Amino acid sequence: MLYRSLAQRFSSVASQMPFSFRTHTTVGIGGEAPLAFFPEHTEECVRIVRFLQSEEVAYCVLGRGSNVLVSDSGFDGVVLCTSGMKDIRCGRDAVYAECGAGLDEIVRVAAKNGLGGLSFLCGIPATLGGALYMNAGARGKYMDSVVLRVDVLEQGELVSRSLSECAYAYKTSRFMQEECVILGGQLRAEAQQEEQIAESILQARRSRRDLPKGRSLGCVFRNPQGDSAGRLIECAGLKGLSCGDAVVSDRHANFIINRGCASAKEYAALIAEVKRRVFSESGVELLEEIRYIGDF
Repeated sequence: MLYRSLAQRFSSVASQMPFSFRTHTTVGIGGEAPLAFFPEHTEECVRIVRFLQSEEVAYCVLGRGSNVLVSDSGFDGVVLCTSGMKDIRCGRDAVYAECGAGLDEIVRVAAKNGLGGLSFLCGIPATLGGALYMNAGARGKYMDSVVLRVDVLEQGELVSRSLSECAYAYKTSRFMQEECVILGGQLRAEAQQEEQIAESILQARRSRRDLPKGRSLGCVFRNPQGDSAGRLIECAGLKGLSCGDAVVSDRHANFIINRGCASAKEYAALIAEVKRRVFSESGVELLEEIRYIGDF
């Protein structure tokens, strides 16, 4: 009754019930949630979240679903899908985007407006919100190198956080430690010649050509300081290790592929086994960079 009432209240953005995580995550794993909302702009998102908080309704935020493992039992609450919030605006030396804008699209729009310096984001299968949340990056460059400010909803209030307030470190931020919803962010960009921007984008795409294909979460583990999680997993002889339909990639050992119908239980069990064997071989405790949703 609760979720039908919510669906009626926000009928213009409500999903069909129930909502399937299997079809809304890059790894294709997870159960269901009773309801999801797909706001298309910041004001609508704020209105929904404030109401859910006032009614003490559990909710989680989902962008492109590229870095989350959802329980087979799903999530008992409302899913806030931000993929429709994708407005992008360019200034003279900065780009502002809503949280649901894809990183590739941000780079493309910036390039169209003569702005470069963001090419390291090319090919990362994430929305801006997810990238800001976990300080995503590639080739040694991360979001904190370009963030000017992050707009968030904290305890019902709209707040703009400067770079220094975001507490960014390797694959982490203040947003991972507190309850908030990232609404958008402003990124520093550089006025560049069209040829220079195109070449940097091409190089970034080439660097990702050898990454594994197939359904995955991207990299599962953070790199230990001064080392590579993929190297440690490979040295432990774990490429090809599987649990059901979840398998450690033969191409890049820090990727776990869903080769068919893997369950979250199988995927999580394989993660645990990889951690156990790497620790046994090297004494290094691997830490996940993925986010878990639901009960595990």
